[in-house]
Amino acid sequence: MPLVTVFNLGKEDPLPEIEAAVRNALVSMPELAIKGHEVDLAPVVKPDGFHGTVARINVDLWEHAERTKDALQELAVRVAREFQDVCGTDRKVKVVIRPYDVGKSGWISF
Repeated sequence: MPLVTVFNLGKEDPLPEIEAAVRNALVSMPELAIKGHEVDLAPVVKPDGFHGTVARINVDLWEHAERTKDALQELAVRVAREFQDVCGTDRKVKVVIRPYDVGKSGWISF
């Protein structure tokens, strides 16, 4: 299940549209086998008075052979562009995609 955390959002940001855009970007490369219904978005709104100017999007994915460095780089570009399509191309955004080995990690789902 991909966990997507978006930091430094503004209270005026359209969260449903951001969630849909990020989900669309993540499933836009079928070879990566990311299922849209499994994307879990965790928005983090910046507090009043905080001047965070860069939205940071972290995507945690399980490792798969198809999820190569080049493929994940392309995916990061797609996520960033989709975010900017919703929030404006003048909006600064950084996307970090972090694959982890579920076979070596502690993981449970109740």
